[in-house]
Amino acid sequence: MVRLLLLAMVVISTTACDKRDSAGQRALDQLAELQKKKAAQAEAKRDENKLVPLPVAVDVVKLDPPYNDDGSTRLTPDAACPEGFWALFGLEAPGATPEEKKTNEANRKTIAEGLKRSQFMVKLRVGSGVALKPFDPPKGLFTVEVQGMVDCTDARGHIAIAWSEPKPTSRAPGELAQWYWDAPPVIFTLPMKSMLEAKAFETENRIGLTARIVFTLGKAELDKRPTKVPKVSTSAGSDEKIEYGGGTEDWGAGRLVRAELVGIRVAVDRDRKQLFDLRGSK
Repeated sequence: MVRLLLLAMVVISTTACDKRDSAGQRALDQLAELQKKKAAQAEAKRDENKLVPLPVAVDVVKLDPPYNDDGSTRLTPDAACPEGFWALFGLEAPGATPEEKKTNEANRKTIAEGLKRSQFMVKLRVGSGVALKPFDPPKGLFTVEVQGMVDCTDARGHIAIAWSEPKPTSRAPGELAQWYWDAPPVIFTLPMKSMLEAKAFETENRIGLTARIVFTLGKAELDKRPTKVPKVSTSAGSDEKIEYGGGTEDWGAGRLVRAELVGIRVAVDRDRKQLFDLRGSK
């Protein structure tokens, strides 16, 4: 009897231990699952907070000739001129040595003819050559202006390239005045059906206007204005005088190439939506 009682106590004790072990394991499993879930949530939150890199600005539309990007040599305003522009003018050929100058001079005609067979493109945007003027309610239209020329630079200085009618200009006309080339903008008009339509267009497109100007090279000109500069004397001390000026200087507008216009395209929405397409004589 005693033996049976002891055996029953052992069975009960073993069963209780098994139940405690099973409950403990379940608790450990639940804890591990909870930790795994928290780790996954933290990782997802870190991914949400990661900065997404901005897309690189690229041409987002493929255009037909003559406005396609691979159809012309790109000319960037106020940057270096395409190689060989010096050959268009009757000035001394460039070169670091007499031999190099001689070689360039011998190749002048070939270089100039190659440039005149080439086609060039200038890209402009609002604030850099394109302007949307305020809406004119009585006329019911916007005026869009595209500048008529750009400059590029070589070793001799600036060269103006104009696709509208250029002329030498001076900000302060007079005997002693520096001249420069100027050309009027090319003007387009954009009618609107209502003030509401005009306001919506201006809000959406004021800073998104772009222009592509395609041209070949025409006549090259040189504006020279020999000017006599008076000699000036100034005192540098009780017994010393400094003199400067005197002689003749060229204060002309300098070099210009008249562009033979192929076309001007004005668009919005990153070139997707064309507003104007003005074709030239080419």
